[in-house]
Amino acid sequence: MRIAGYGYEQEPLIDGAAFLDDPLFWPTYLSSMVTPEDDSLVTEAFGVEADDCYEYYARRLRDPDAWPVFQLGLRDGHEVNVVYFNVPREYFCDFLLCRPGGEHALRLATVGGHEMRPGLSWPELGTAAGFSGASLGVVAPNARLLLLLPALGDRDVPTEATARVAAALTSCGAGAKVDELAAHLLERLPRPPWRNVDGVRVSDGRYSMRNPDGGAGLSPADLREISTALAEIS
Repeated sequence: MRIAGYGYEQEPLIDGAAFLDDPLFWPTYLSSMVTPEDDSLVTEAFGVEADDCYEYYARRLRDPDAWPVFQLGLRDGHEVNVVYFNVPREYFCDFLLCRPGGEHALRLATVGGHEMRPGLSWPELGTAAGFSGASLGVVAPNARLLLLLPALGDRDVPTEATARVAAALTSCGAGAKVDELAAHLLERLPRPPWRNVDGVRVSDGRYSMRNPDGGAGLSPADLREISTALAEIS
């Protein structure tokens, strides 16, 4: 795979879609959203052992010779790429908005390591997860929602969000206590407000790439492109 402008084109990026069928993928992926003390909420929901998730992460998802990439197609040909950044001793997930074919990568968020988030508001998450015209990568709405969930951060998450996340968890293999897990995952996320500035959706999160006043804020043109690509479809 290739993501032009990412800066790591020489690294072995691979299509991660096949990982979604692994019974250990989702509990391992979602464990990154909770503290080690709360791992049991995830592992019990999926009926797996924490040690198996740690081994799966180290052996499959953290491979420096194969960086899994999960592509989520959006309207206008844009796509979100969730990338496991696997430089030894620097492991995290990047959430990138790209133009068609992986061009002009814009970092929405980084989760784990040097975290820069949030990258998505709740309405944007719903729009991206529910887009039905995707012709590449991950197309199932529930899988798309869970893949994007770590990049979420919004003060105004509605009360029905817990039920929506719980339904996605169930669809992707969770069983026991999904409502409790869904509520906990949402509670662990940052909660800055979002606002519109000249038609561009921006975050007030201190470490958000989408905060035009923050030290890591993207350019006005990039912020506008992201906002347009993720805007609710009328």
